[in-house]
Amino acid sequence: MNGPDPSNLLERLDALTQAALLQGFHQRQLVEDELLGSPNSERDSVFIVRSGRIRVFLALEDKEYTLTFLEAGDIYSTHSQAYVQTVRPSEVLMGDTARMMATLRSLPSAVPAIIRVLGATLANCMGIIEDLAFRDVEGRLARFLDGMLARRGRPHQGSLRLELDLNTEDIARLLGTTRQTVSSLINRMAREGILSRAGNGIFDIHDAERLRARSQQPGKVSAG
Repeated sequence: MNGPDPSNLLERLDALTQAALLQGFHQRQLVEDELLGSPNSERDSVFIVRSGRIRVFLALEDKEYTLTFLEAGDIYSTHSQAYVQTVRPSEVLMGDTARMMATLRSLPSAVPAIIRVLGATLANCMGIIEDLAFRDVEGRLARFLDGMLARRGRPHQGSLRLELDLNTEDIARLLGTTRQTVSSLINRMAREGILSRAGNGIFDIHDAERLRARSQQPGKVSAG
């Protein structure tokens, strides 16, 4: 990728703006499965992900619904009424919400970048909610792969290579289903010649048109 990543807040800001914005923030190392926020949390903080991956999800009784994964450059809060938990060791910059709001009043140049990053996170959440409501698991998986292919796919030996940096369990969490179901559907797509596995979280897409068509087909809604 050339130039700054448009989805990475820190890369969108020049050095002086970044330094001013992060006054009062402190670095924090998180272990896997560490909880940063929950519906009843009293912590009122904002954090920016430096590295790792953090899951934002809703939980009710024995069910969990993943809303999004936060990665490097994403900004989020601990008081969103969702659970916020690391899925791998991560590093974040944490700051007090009130202090950050005061900083932004005197630093308007940072606001557009924050809005764009938050907007991308919200759009991702809405897409997942739409899929859970209106698509079956196969449709969700196809739409997810098609969307990621548009963002990250690159030509590779006559196909399109897609490197997700997500394992089967991560994908299953995003789709609101089980790891076994995702593996079964990926194997089916492989038998049909749509894709093949090139490694853990790496796929070669051989028929992008069929993948897109599969993502747009109506299906019986199921939790998988």
